[in-house]
Amino acid sequence: MKKIIILCMVVFFTALNTNAQLFNKLKDKAAKALESKKKTETTSKSSEEKQEGTNETQSTSNKTKTKWQPTADCSRLFQMEKDETFLYDETKVVAVNGRVITYFVITNKKYEYFLIEDGKRTGPFKEAPVKQMNMVSDKKNSDEDDGSSEDEEKIEIGSDKKDPVAQHYSKTISNKLYIVFNGKNFGPYDFVGKMKVSPDKKKFWAAVVNGGASAMTAKMGMGNSYLVNEAGVKQKGGDQNSFAMKMMISPSFSAAALSIMDNTGQKVMTVSSAGKQQEGNIEDLYSGGKAIMMVTDNGDIISVPTQSPTQLMVNGNEAAVFKVPIVHMSRLFLMSDYKKSVYYSKGKLYRGDGTEEALEGITFPKFATVNNQSAIYYYKIHETETGKKDIYLCKKIL
Repeated sequence: MKKIIILCMVVFFTALNTNAQLFNKLKDKAAKALESKKKTETTSKSSEEKQEGTNETQSTSNKTKTKWQPTADCSRLFQMEKDETFLYDETKVVAVNGRVITYFVITNKKYEYFLIEDGKRTGPFKEAPVKQMNMVSDKKNSDEDDGSSEDEEKIEIGSDKKDPVAQHYSKTISNKLYIVFNGKNFGPYDFVGKMKVSPDKKKFWAAVVNGGASAMTAKMGMGNSYLVNEAGVKQKGGDQNSFAMKMMISPSFSAAALSIMDNTGQKVMTVSSAGKQQEGNIEDLYSGGKAIMMVTDNGDIISVPTQSPTQLMVNGNEAAVFKVPIVHMSRLFLMSDYKKSVYYSKGKLYRGDGTEEALEGITFPKFATVNNQSAIYYYKIHETETGKKDIYLCKKIL
């Protein structure tokens, strides 16, 4: 019996040892396979990294080869030192009185600020010299403008928020309301909802109400709406049950337009000082809180429909179609032939006839007509061999 037990134990431990050897062999084999795979992956990764490095070097080389160089259509404005950078939010390219003016605010590692106005540097300042920037106050001269200027042009009806300009020039004489401007009385009117004065203080446009369904509603701003100015223009829009919602002024202050809500017909009508009209809707006026609408110097009403933003409408009729939606009116440049109008978006110039043209690497585009020449203005940076940056103002004639 004892021999049998001893024999069983020998067989058991022999089998256990054999299984252990087999497990170790399998373990070693798996380890070798894993190691082989790891080496393969490492080699592959190394090869990929080397290839990526080569590609990056080639890309950098190509970038160096295609480095931008100043052209005949560019003029040098000023130079930035190595440690200087832009405050991009305070960089402007504006067109004023037939010429293009640039404004830059730059800073350095010492937290000093400089103002570059029309190429001339002043400073240093301890704080960003935003207040010192001799900017034109009209939002339409700003590259940040989307063409709406709604905060300035919206007409408040039946609220305590009155237009301060209208209040300043309004005066009650013998129980009647007048606009008193440069010593002359204009009126009488029942209500003056909006008024804008030209920069030289010689002209004005106003949205007024004269007569309505009742004397009370007329004095509240609901009734026959008119566009009036100092030159005697009195353009009517709407009926006794309508009220003005928004007033727009053309860039040269020579024309204006009034958008009116007609309660009777439940529609919106826009009429210009030149007598041109366009029917619309509330969405077109205040889509997303901002209207894509304007009036030109000749009194044309320009709009981009909310539901079809690639269309350019002139007095309610399609005048041009672009390949991309028009989002910023300040990047739309209108030509006398509306189909030749251009719109800049993401490195391309789109024309109203459906064509497009690449114009990459530009910043703060601004359309302007200077000396009867229409062009898009923008600035470019040219890095010198010493690491300093020359800033150029460039233009592309349209």
